[in-house]
Amino acid sequence: MPGQFARLGLAFAGFLILSAGLLLLLFLRPGTAEFVITVLTFGLGCLLGAISALVLHIERKRS
Repeated sequence: MPGQFARLGLAFAGFLILSAGLLLLLFLRPGTAEFVITVLTFGLGCLLGAISALVLHIERKRS
């Protein structure tokens, strides 16, 4: 069961990183409020991806 949640977390993290990264690269200028929120979203996606990858690693090691 934790493995399924971790896979869902990896998918959602990928979506957050990809969408926020594209916004940062293509549309937003530094110094705006939208830029700051998008950077925080990108960081949240990275954190979620790291935690999900760690859970998957522990789950596979235990099996």
